[in-house]
This record gives sequence, C-alpha cells and structure tokens, in this order.
Amino acid sequence: MPSRRDVLATLGAGATLGLAGCGSQSCTAAEPHSVDWLQPGGNARNTAADTDHTVPTAVAERWREPITPDSDLLAFAGGVVDTGEIVTVGRTREGGFRGSFDLRNGDSGTWINVPRTVASPPVSLSNFTAVAFGTDDGSELRLFNDGLETGRYALGDAPATPRADGTTLFGGDADGAYAYEVTGNEERWRHEFGDGEAGAVPFGPAVDDQTVYVTVTSSSDRGIYALDRYTGEIEWSVEGPRAFRDPVRVGSLLLVPVEYELLAFDAETGERQWSTPTPADRKAFLPPAGTEAQLVVTDAWEIHGLDPETGDLGWSVPAKDVGRPIVIGDTVLASGGGNGIVAHDLADGSERWQVEDGLLVAPLRNGVLTREDGELVAYTACEN
Repeated sequence: MPSRRDVLATLGAGATLGLAGCGSQSCTAAEPHSVDWLQPGGNARNTAADTDHTVPTAVAERWREPITPDSDLLAFAGGVVDTGEIVTVGRTREGGFRGSFDLRNGDSGTWINVPRTVASPPVSLSNFTAVAFGTDDGSELRLFNDGLETGRYALGDAPATPRADGTTLFGGDADGAYAYEVTGNEERWRHEFGDGEAGAVPFGPAVDDQTVYVTVTSSSDRGIYALDRYTGEIEWSVEGPRAFRDPVRVGSLLLVPVEYELLAFDAETGERQWSTPTPADRKAFLPPAGTEAQLVVTDAWEIHGLDPETGDLGWSVPAKDVGRPIVIGDTVLASGGGNGIVAHDLADGSERWQVEDGLLVAPLRNGVLTREDGELVAYTACEN
C-alpha cells in the first residue's frame, strides 16, 4: 500500500492541462468566469467532460499568485472553483493547509491550518468543502464553510476521494461504502463490504439520480455493486471483476476499468454490454472521459477515441505516461509524462496545439486555472 506521502504527492496527477498562447498577436486577457467543476472528474458521474463550453484558441495570463505565500509548497492535493472562489488544499513544511483565492484577481482569502495527513483533493458541495485526512484510528472527512471547520465524519482506513451530489457525499473506505449528509452533519447510510481487509472500496463511486455505483476489491465481496442512493441497499451486483480505477457513468452505461480491459454494463440492470481489451496487453485503462456521443481513453501509452455503443477503439495518438484526458466541448486535453500539454480534436485525434508546461486546477468558462510549480495562474480568452 502506498504511504500517505506517496498518495498526496500523486493527487490530481491525472488531470493536466494547458492552452496555446497568443503567438505574435496582441491579447488582453478577460476577467475569469468559472464553470461547475467542483470535484475530480468534474461531476457526480465522473465523466471528466464539459460540453457546454469550448477551449479558447488564444489566451493570455490574467493573474499569477503563489499558492503558499509564506512557505514553500511541498505537496498540492488539488483545488476547486465554486461561485468565484478557489479553494486549495496541500502541505507545506509547517503542515497542511486549506486556502482560498478570489477567481477574479487572485487575491488571497481565508487560510486555515489543517492536519498534514491530507488524503484527498477537496470536494465542493452546497457551500461546503470536504477533505479527507488520515488519523491514528483510520481517517475522517472534515467540512469547511466560510473558512471555518463545521463538521467531521469518522471513516476507516484507506479513504477514497468522495463523490458529491446535491448535499450528500458518497464514498468508501476499508470497511465499505457510505452516504454522508453535509447539511445535517450526519451519516445517511453505510453498507459494509469485505472482511476487514484494507481497501474494500478503494475508489470513489459514480453517482446518478437514483444509484451509487461502487467497486469492491475485498476477497470476500469482490465485484461491482449498484446501491440505492437513498438507502444503500443493493440494486444489482456483478461479482468477480476487480476494478483498477474509478467507475464512470455515461449515457446508459457504467464503465469500469479492470486489469487489461474496460468493461461496460447497463447502468440499470448490470448486464454486460461489451468489453474492450487494452492494446498490447497493457495493464489497464484510466477512466474514460466524454459523453454518450464520443469517449476518449488512455492506457498510459496512447490516447484512443472510443465508441460508447460498441466499445471499439478508433483513432489513437502516442501519449506515453499521459494522465486521464479531459473533454471540453470538442477538444481533448491531456498531459503528463514530460509530454507537455496537447489539445486534440475529439472527432479524429488530430493535434490542435501543444504547449510545454502546466497542470490543470480547474477549467474556466473562458480559459483555465493552472498550477505552475508553486503558483496559481489564470489564463483567459482574449478580449480584443
């Protein structure tokens, strides 16, 4: 099992992004405007897609600010943008922090010292920010609102990053799956899985209006389970498959990466629809990204177009050690492994532009919020 330090150091590594600059043309950057991208994967279904917006072809730096003004940044767990406020979580030499910035101008807001055992990126919902921390007895979720801690929820070992929908957090740990209501600071339900082994529910779920989809890796309860989102009762299950990544709910399908293949199930019944093997017996796919019309997926060697109806792989482009792609409008954004940041056409994979550096914190309505070493940088579309 990786240490908490190793886990924190890799948080968000699969979500890297950048935009081409303005070249020789003059560009005055517009004021940033946020979109709803409040958790890893973008939404409760974990589709890593936003089809309502487009990627600007010319952007400029609007502002740049240090993430930790008074100390060196040791690890960055991630950030969310919610109603114009950027909330960040990470660690310095002095310990953990929860910070905030004004999206419009980068001005620093509330700073809170938190335990250094940060175990998840932040997740935003209903005016709360939730973060998982390791404890001596396992782990816990802590809630923050207006710069104050407002609630705690005790968890077991190996907490998965929770998935937010409405006012509820859905997640898992070494003991099972749970639903936690943040407005009442109370557990809605818990469903135990496994036999006490670490990591019974190692990945965050996918959530729709009726169902929570969890993957269980315990030797006694291994498989994929659809739980009623209001009671936690099992609606259907597929015993046997061991997930290697978080599930994705897109269109009528539930998509689950397992060893050497991607499995697709009917989200209402659990009936298998298709399976797609990884090319050249590569270990596993990362979670796919996109919509019921078009998906993309990577095996850490190539990015592939993926037909959601058949599971057939279409176009492919080399992308060794690339992280999970993100789909914004008709553009696929991907980076990692020293490849820089590349924007591909969603339809055929052709390259639109490439830049050398940058890590995505959150997409914006008119650009992106990135991390460059220890700084937050807002790049936005040209006003002129």
